[in-house]
Amino acid sequence: MRVINFAAGELSFDASAQMKAGALEAIHGARNRYTPPLGLPRLREQLAQRVSERTGVTFAANEVAVTAGAKQALYNACMVLLNPGDEVIVPTPHWETFPTQIRLAGATPVGVDTRHDDYRLTARAVRAALTPRTRMIVINTPNNPTGTVYQKQQLLEIAQLAVDHQLWVLFDECYRSLTRYSFEHHNILSLLPALKPQTVLIDSFSKSQAVTGWRVGYACAPAQVISAMHNLQGHTTSNPSSLSQYAALATISAGTEPFVAQLAPFLQGQLDTARRYLDQVPGLVYAPPEGAFYLYIDVTPWLGGFYRGEQVRDVDHLSDLLLTEAHIAVVPGSGCGDPSSIRISYALEPEELAEGLYRFVQFLSSVERVNNH
Repeated sequence: MRVINFAAGELSFDASAQMKAGALEAIHGARNRYTPPLGLPRLREQLAQRVSERTGVTFAANEVAVTAGAKQALYNACMVLLNPGDEVIVPTPHWETFPTQIRLAGATPVGVDTRHDDYRLTARAVRAALTPRTRMIVINTPNNPTGTVYQKQQLLEIAQLAVDHQLWVLFDECYRSLTRYSFEHHNILSLLPALKPQTVLIDSFSKSQAVTGWRVGYACAPAQVISAMHNLQGHTTSNPSSLSQYAALATISAGTEPFVAQLAPFLQGQLDTARRYLDQVPGLVYAPPEGAFYLYIDVTPWLGGFYRGEQVRDVDHLSDLLLTEAHIAVVPGSGCGDPSSIRISYALEPEELAEGLYRFVQFLSSVERVNNH
């Protein structure tokens, strides 16, 4: 039986026409050579202009670094800003890369459980986690893995707290253009421009233009931080793919909105389909699905239950059973700092989504629960 892959963090769409056209033009134009380590000057200028326009906060080209995907931008930020002994507040559940990169820099991730606050970090929770060693706060909205979108007042309160305590904010907004229903993404600097000297913005073309394999992202930060990133990146990967950079430049010039406009109704329809299946299951709850393209499902009622006489030991075991018995691949929450949930993507082809969810619901119904959830 074919495995339905709910685990992939990418769209089922082909790459946007603008990205493909830009790449082909670069190929035919023999744009094959090195670029400066932090990217094409024209691309950095265009990114600075676009970020300035959408945030209302002025950025110059020397405050932009083009990277091999957002993951490298995040890694650069951790490596140039963190020291051994520093602590970084990370909302939990989290994308598993955040704490790993923090540890690679010698710092310590401090998980803050958001499950009782609708899966959003609050200033109250940040304040409770602060110590003299706290150096940075990570914010990811729309969120991976939960799909939640941070509200304006929540971000403003965290921003003010960061200013008051002189903390860096690592603001990952890679899914910013992918929101559901009437939810709106808010950039933290647009809410409190005074935070700019302490903020690193992270964004990417991967999700919004369906080019996850092309590896082109960027960071916006104070010039001295970008200069440090130049020194680091120049001795690690050097420049991101030149073809991907030219494709990104062409896409910015043509406008990213047309492709995103195609994605919005598709993802909304996929989410509606997914919820129709999941809402049939008694006792099943999930994080508010407001953005990105994930459903984050609390499977606590099925942990400890029995499937064909075998006890479901934990969320990793449940995920294994879903793969071997139902032939669907999911992301266990254990890698996200949460032992009670799983993540599924609904950015699949419609037929695959429906088939995979049918298998998921059937599997859950076959597990004999042993608690009263």
